[in-house]
Amino acid sequence: MSLLRRAGLGAVTMLAAVMLVASPAAAAPSEQDTSWMVSAHQSNLAEIAAGTAAQEQATTEAVREMGATLIEDHQALDADLTAAAEEFGVALPDEPSAEQQAALEEVMAQNGEAFDAAWIASQIEGHRMSLAAGEEQIASGSDPAAIGLAQDAAPVIQGHLDHLLQLSGDAPDAVPSGLGPDRAPTWLGGVLIGLGMVVVAASLVFFVRRGQVRV
Repeated sequence: MSLLRRAGLGAVTMLAAVMLVASPAAAAPSEQDTSWMVSAHQSNLAEIAAGTAAQEQATTEAVREMGATLIEDHQALDADLTAAAEEFGVALPDEPSAEQQAALEEVMAQNGEAFDAAWIASQIEGHRMSLAAGEEQIASGSDPAAIGLAQDAAPVIQGHLDHLLQLSGDAPDAVPSGLGPDRAPTWLGGVLIGLGMVVVAASLVFFVRRGQVRV
């Protein structure tokens, strides 16, 4: 009975192993998911390369700091992306696209302030394209994990874009709060003027009445 029991257990174990091998580990990602993962990976590589260029050529501390931010954030985003791509079996390229490389080379050909301006403009365009691609993935993607990667990346990319726009001077004007370092709220000024007029009028009435009494 012991040998029979062992034989039965062995058969069950072998059957389970065969079924595990035969079953797919995960469903294949859609064409949209695959396309986005490839383009997002290349964008991350392009931003990391651009950040390195800023470290080496920028003339202002603000641009160098922005370059360091791009390196750190896009390395983190790409680590999650490459891990997911490996699980999906999606092959990722080893370098940015030819267009991205050409754009960075054109920026790096500039010197001094011209480099800073060209770098900022190039990054604004690149981040806008990345945002648009991410929005399409969120709307049209199929795999929840791939969609989640795009959702996680969106606020990071938007934050970069907002900062880049500030560096370029093209950020939308903030709504005025009415407060400044050397001024009070505008409504308070109107109230004070009104109170002043009331005090003057009361004083005139008072003196007029005193004059009438003396007469």
